Amino acid sequence: MASNLLIEGVAAGVFDIGVLPGDYYVDQIPAMELARFTPYTPMEERENGVVGIYDEIHRDQLGITYLGRTVAGMPQVILSRREITELDLHGDSYRTSSAASGMINSLHGIPVDLPGNEVYTALERNVVSGATWASVGPSSLGLEGVVSYDVAPRFYESLANMVMNERSWDQLDERTQDALVNTLAEVEPEIFKYYLSKTIDETEQWHDAGVKESRLSEEDSKTLLEIAYVDAWEELDWDRILSTSPAAARLRDAYDKDVEELGFDRVPGGSFIDDTAAKVEEFK
Repeated sequence: MASNLLIEGVAAGVFDIGVLPGDYYVDQIPAMELARFTPYTPMEERENGVVGIYDEIHRDQLGITYLGRTVAGMPQVILSRREITELDLHGDSYRTSSAASGMINSLHGIPVDLPGNEVYTALERNVVSGATWASVGPSSLGLEGVVSYDVAPRFYESLANMVMNERSWDQLDERTQDALVNTLAEVEPEIFKYYLSKTIDETEQWHDAGVKESRLSEEDSKTLLEIAYVDAWEELDWDRILSTSPAAARLRDAYDKDVEELGFDRVPGGSFIDDTAAKVEEFK
């Protein structure tokens, strides 16, 4: 089934359970545009009621139960053929996803929509100058062989969710429902730690292959986060999001942070790889 239709397969009962990124179904649930902006770990989202808001949105719009995160702790990273020393991509083309295309536009780059399996060839042939990707995954495509730099700071969260057809959920007895919810809650710290660790391992793999970190100045780093978390946030189609998902107003309140409070800790998976390593240590 096409990735953008997977959520409809769950809603229709073709699948009882689905595990998929929210980016796959922003057309069906526009409020999923907000997910990448989260300042919280999955555990914090469960504790502060964000999980309940997502569940309400999924039930109201598609008749689906939202159970929680199955992937978290992977920030987005810009990979580039050339060193990036300032907030200007000079009109170069970058393969990107819908989640990060606005960032590339804001940095004066040109976002290009390419299937993942074509990115290596596009970089190798200089069709694009770089790519945005989750911090875990580029090595599976061999991208460390066709880029030279990974840009810091990193931004946004790359997430996947577990959802369940509501009718299938309602057919379960309470004990089984509790077992599903409690099991996911119990493993969320391990999920988060796993992807933090994989981020560190993969970044080391890039650097061992000759890729270098292109770290922006502190001032430019803060500006990049403002572009990602303030400018892009304000540019969301709030009329569409709130008209289709009224409960998204509570998500907006939960995620919205004053620009003066915006720091490098805004990225749950870590703006810099040292931050990611420090977060892993918190689990020991």
